[in-house]
Amino acid sequence: MSDNTGFKSIAESNEWVKWINEAVAAKDYIKSYERKHFSDIQEIDSGSYGKVYRASWKNSQGYLALKSFYDLNNTIAKEIIHEFKLQHQVNFHNNIIRFCGIIISYEEENQVDNSKYLLVIEYADSGTLRSYLKQHFENLTWTDKFELALQLSSAVLCLHDQGIAHRDLHSNNVLIHQSVIKLTDFGLSKRIEESSNIQPKLHEKVTYIDPKIFNQVQIYSLNKKSDIYSIGILFWEISSGRPPFCNEPCDDNNLAIRILHGLREAPISDTPEDYIKLYTDCWNSEPDNRPTINQVADKLKAISTKNNNCNINADVQLLGEQPFKLKSNVIEVPKNIKYSPFENLSQVIQNFGKINIEEMEPTTYIVPVNIIVDEIINILNKLEEVEEKQEILNYLNNY
Repeated sequence: MSDNTGFKSIAESNEWVKWINEAVAAKDYIKSYERKHFSDIQEIDSGSYGKVYRASWKNSQGYLALKSFYDLNNTIAKEIIHEFKLQHQVNFHNNIIRFCGIIISYEEENQVDNSKYLLVIEYADSGTLRSYLKQHFENLTWTDKFELALQLSSAVLCLHDQGIAHRDLHSNNVLIHQSVIKLTDFGLSKRIEESSNIQPKLHEKVTYIDPKIFNQVQIYSLNKKSDIYSIGILFWEISSGRPPFCNEPCDDNNLAIRILHGLREAPISDTPEDYIKLYTDCWNSEPDNRPTINQVADKLKAISTKNNNCNINADVQLLGEQPFKLKSNVIEVPKNIKYSPFENLSQVIQNFGKINIEEMEPTTYIVPVNIIVDEIINILNKLEEVEEKQEILNYLNNY
């Protein structure tokens, strides 16, 4: 990953907190927010190293999210700064949660959760992808599912283009705001866990993580190809509406070994074949056999386009099969009017002109369009006089 020359090079760990204060004071890369400007603060999530709150800011109609840390030591401060750098590189992308700044609370202020430092980030109103699928899955069409998958691949493509591997993709690190994917936490949780000996929720990690990491024979570091594996799992989750292996016993070691030896979730029955092919390629056991994120995005666009075209064709076909309903603005035949198709057509037309539409009792006929057209043709063929044919055609054209 290319270095951003705008950030200071910090040599010793005890300088990390000082760096945060200096960066805020300089206002170069980190915007400072005052605690007193936030109100209606409510906890919305908690993890192994901190909590997340929703809060109103000043007189804004919307919300921002505040992320706190249980123990902001030098190690965690170092990882937060690393997150600042990554966020700074990709803060422009609509499918990546925006980092807004930081709150530094002082002793005389009412601190949130006794935390001196709070990250201020974009708020996602629909929570995590996992909770969103649980709540809305029954109403999602394949067009909706493909759109979620496309947005997710777009966010990861942005990271990989910037030389960033996320390394911790799962459905609780993908947020939804107004039906739009917002990728968050660029491995911050994982780096804090690794550097602080914090025990993660293993079952949640095991089902998404690159199984190569479980191989005790060789050392393996999570990388961009590991992100592709996780994307494959997330694509399956989008198709199913549930987390992977959620019905499996919580024996993480056994599950990890089974996944390492090829265990995968079965495709959902109504899933398009090309989508199945895509996510199974992504979760291939061999990293070198997985597609790149560019290939994933391109294939997914083709699948989505194909799906949209199929939907259009299906709608057109369905429209053609719909019965044609004669209503008052087309032709309504009153019950009390009887006539022969062979009587004088001019008289028939005159009778139609004398009908009081408001007084007559209509009978609505449901007839396929092709039958109506055939009947008109049959009537015209039975008429010998050209003038009579032209008269009724003119009437139909003008009606």
